[in-house]
Amino acid sequence: MKIKDVRCEIYLREQLQPFVQLQPLEGRRRGSLSSVDKIPLSILRVVTDDGIEGFAYDARYSITREISELDVSKIKQVIIDRDPFDREWTWQILGHLHYYQGLQPGRISLGALSAVDIALWDIAGKALGQSIYKLLGAYRDKIKIYASSHPLPIVQDYADEVASCKQQGVTAYKLHVRPEIAIEACRAARQAGGDDMTLMLDGGTGGNRERALWIGKELEKLNYYWFEAPVPDSDIEGLIKLREKLDIPICATENIPMGMFNIPEYLLRRACDIVRCDTRLHGGITACKKIADMCNAFGMQCELHSWACNIANLHVECAVKNCEFHEMSWPQERYGLKEYPILDNEGYIHVPQKPGLGIEVDWEKLGKPIASY
Repeated sequence: MKIKDVRCEIYLREQLQPFVQLQPLEGRRRGSLSSVDKIPLSILRVVTDDGIEGFAYDARYSITREISELDVSKIKQVIIDRDPFDREWTWQILGHLHYYQGLQPGRISLGALSAVDIALWDIAGKALGQSIYKLLGAYRDKIKIYASSHPLPIVQDYADEVASCKQQGVTAYKLHVRPEIAIEACRAARQAGGDDMTLMLDGGTGGNRERALWIGKELEKLNYYWFEAPVPDSDIEGLIKLREKLDIPICATENIPMGMFNIPEYLLRRACDIVRCDTRLHGGITACKKIADMCNAFGMQCELHSWACNIANLHVECAVKNCEFHEMSWPQERYGLKEYPILDNEGYIHVPQKPGLGIEVDWEKLGKPIASY
């Protein structure tokens, strides 16, 4: 089997987002969800001479924004006529073209590296008739989710959403919140969720160390499970100081340059308690499996960032022991898929059992691509 083509296609899809309005409009529920203009969605395809196609599917902006026509041209030069099972070779070569080329013309984007790697894993699963998590080692076939909020307009919206999640069997919830209402929203979420609801906070500090320390102390009183991105990931000294002064676990490294190659510093310096990564943001499935294994060697959790639709992350999460949750943006959307992995009434998401990523794109609903290269 040989790789014969690489293509990137951009589509438009509808997305539901919170109606961000500080004061509720007459006749509209505060913080209600409303359809907004269609936004880009990208699909990278790697095609083999056996007719098997591997996909990398991104329902957010990152790959759309990062993968260029020049990226695809460079990727073709490297992997056309290669065996798609040579994933490590491909990851190392394309990784070199990202990590070590600086700003030189031959550099490819991290989104491109990530997408190619995901697509090659999809090909391998389809060729072997196995789900990707099985190829990675299969630690489990389901994992707890936490509902990940949009930044909602007012405090009561967080309480309402937590209560709704709990009614649907969801056992964990993470807040994204504006700094000016962070503590009030966290308190309201705890009151609505009760003591048995696992709660986390992402940000809400404006990146300020002193405010992060104050909020962290309040979260400890509210028995929050982790405090994510209290200061920017680049502020490693700030993370270390917060970790020394707080008992609540600090979650970081989602947004660091060089992906897995900078994570060892955070591990060695104990700059956080929980490492964050994402198959789209850190170099693909290959990179995230390496990161999770590295964290496991240090006795640390590795929680993957999956705010939008990221089925590749779900496969990694179900292949490693040191990951507890799958992040699911709330409310759920299908993101152009015919069906989304099963979410049961106990708050577990079940990894697809079909070969490869195990997903099927609703091509008819997506329509024609707005760009293809």
